[in-house]
Amino acid sequence: MKSVILVWLLTISFSVWADAFQTFEENGKVGIKNQEGKVILPASFEALGWSDGSFSVIGNVTGYRQNNQWGILNLKKEFITKAEFESLVYAGGDYVIVKKKINPAQRKAGCLNLRGDIQIPFVYDDIQLHGLRAIVINLYDGRYHYGLADLQNKLIIPATFSHISPLGTLRYAVQNETGKIALFTEEGRAVTPFTIDSISSFQNDKASFYINTNKGVLDREGHMLAEARYQDVRIEEDRIFVLPHHQWIVLDASNKSQQTFQADNILPVNQKSNIYQFSGYFGLMDERWAITLPAQYQQLSHIQNNLYLAKKNNKSGIITNDNRPVIPLQYDSIVVDYPYVRTLSNSGWELATINGQFASYKTYLKIQGLQNGLFAVKSKLHWGAITPQGDETIHCVFDSLLEISKNHVVVKFRNQYGIISPREEWIVAPQSHILKLVNDSCYLQLESKNQFLKSFDGNVIYFTDNKILLSPDYFTEFLPDGTIKQINYHGSLISRKEPPQIDNVEVIFEEHEGLRGIKRDGKYGFIDVRGRLRIANRYDGIGHFSEGLAAIKLIGKWGFINAQDQIVINPNYTEASAFTNGLAVVSRNGKTGIINHQGKFILNMEYDSIRTEGGGFSLYKNGLTGLADTSGKIMIEPRFNHLKVLPNGALQVSHAQKTGVISAEGLSIIPILYDALYYYPEKNQYIVLEKSKWSAIR
Repeated sequence: MKSVILVWLLTISFSVWADAFQTFEENGKVGIKNQEGKVILPASFEALGWSDGSFSVIGNVTGYRQNNQWGILNLKKEFITKAEFESLVYAGGDYVIVKKKINPAQRKAGCLNLRGDIQIPFVYDDIQLHGLRAIVINLYDGRYHYGLADLQNKLIIPATFSHISPLGTLRYAVQNETGKIALFTEEGRAVTPFTIDSISSFQNDKASFYINTNKGVLDREGHMLAEARYQDVRIEEDRIFVLPHHQWIVLDASNKSQQTFQADNILPVNQKSNIYQFSGYFGLMDERWAITLPAQYQQLSHIQNNLYLAKKNNKSGIITNDNRPVIPLQYDSIVVDYPYVRTLSNSGWELATINGQFASYKTYLKIQGLQNGLFAVKSKLHWGAITPQGDETIHCVFDSLLEISKNHVVVKFRNQYGIISPREEWIVAPQSHILKLVNDSCYLQLESKNQFLKSFDGNVIYFTDNKILLSPDYFTEFLPDGTIKQINYHGSLISRKEPPQIDNVEVIFEEHEGLRGIKRDGKYGFIDVRGRLRIANRYDGIGHFSEGLAAIKLIGKWGFINAQDQIVINPNYTEASAFTNGLAVVSRNGKTGIINHQGKFILNMEYDSIRTEGGGFSLYKNGLTGLADTSGKIMIEPRFNHLKVLPNGALQVSHAQKTGVISAEGLSIIPILYDALYYYPEKNQYIVLEKSKWSAIR
């Protein structure tokens, strides 16, 4: 430890010394000046400092480059070493790591002190210096092998391991060929077996580690302070906090426990399979909650049948539910368009099938999703298309592919628009106007003022400057006077619907129950289907007719009238909905209730809001929710944060961040004690979560 402190102090003193100098350039050469601007070394070197681009003066010494080779000199311009190294990098303290050519085919790394003495000879492919120890690396049999040496070149750990990482306190993580890690001391003594998957740096002489996705804590001597069985651990000064894995309980419809298991999260897939999360990794469980695929993937999502998109070590692939790779986990990204797959690697995007057979003959910058039998692809700066078999039937020569149908492709070519066949035959020559496909017999040519409907042989079928809406067998044209025309794709008129002829009408609304709302002279009323005024335009606002009544606004309040313009429910409300099943939701003074056709309250005006749901009304009051049936009868008073009707008719409810299940009558089925809940209707089972809590163990 004293040696480490000495190295640290020397490094600080050297760094302070280094701050007093800076490089300067003159006639393409580099020199050094001090803080006063005095030239210390004349500009006669190709570079000064270190080959990684950094510059410092360490104890009056720095590096120099001559004839594209590096050496060491001092500020007196005394050459400590010749310029004979391919690289020269300061490694801390009194040491530099250098590389040089041993023979025409070999380059080796060594360690020198700043006096030029060889500390570690040139026998390694790389060296990483950490304090008074050096991680030494050799490449043979196509793999890197790591060892540990001191600065007198004594090998402490033989260079036979897959990796060695310093942990910051004279401890090293040594990984064997199976990927498992053991903790070693600076003397090369193993203090744990090779059972660790990963380990952190030491903090207060403690480090967290993983074994099989479980987390624990050990000290510098390898003693287990917390066994590897936790979801997470936290080290705070001299205390250790642990978070156990969450507990899941399988309950039947009578709230009896069937079994328990541990998982951080559950993502149901189907009746036979569930994705589960454990310590941040994903695996599979069957319908009996037995693990069928241990958690080992960073991401796991169901595709179809027994196939899953998986990600591991930041690489993606496709596996089966029994962990058999269908597409190897070696891609940066995968997009599934079942049964086709687009894969991204360093060389670009490729097209494959779900069973792992590659279709495309080359890679592309982009491959878009399948459209009518073609994948749009981009190569360099241009677009084309390939078939699912990988044939490039449209070569990558277009600015873009705008639309793809079964028999036609709208393209942009040299900033003009045209239409080609899927075999790259021109059907509509390039032009300046935007084109849009309609069907296999015609297309639209969009100009600044008009739209031309044209056949593919170039004949104009129809043109208009009005808004049109395309349908499979016809298009609809909307004229400024409100006339609506339906026209087939041969240009023949199918139907024409003209608006009622009423003078000075500003707006005509849709027809409901034989009456249409209108706005005229700033007021609202109703006309019949023949355009005759049936209810005078004397209202400030209107809703549509429903169940014989329509909401109307008069003097700032809403009420209801019948088709004879008789006020049935006086205007007393700030809001009013249309009637459904004999009931309407109304509001006043910030409160909401429900009335019937006679204006009598079915639910008093005491709720903050009421929403119509499929099975009745959701009631909201003071931030809580309840439920009423379609007749307005209260089933559950507003006393829950959330409420959801389950397929068996029971209600999943939440309160104070806990969830459970009650009956429609409000009786408890599953107590409101759990952090999450899933219902499985096929087995009439509930899966509930009890989240673990942090606790101190030391």
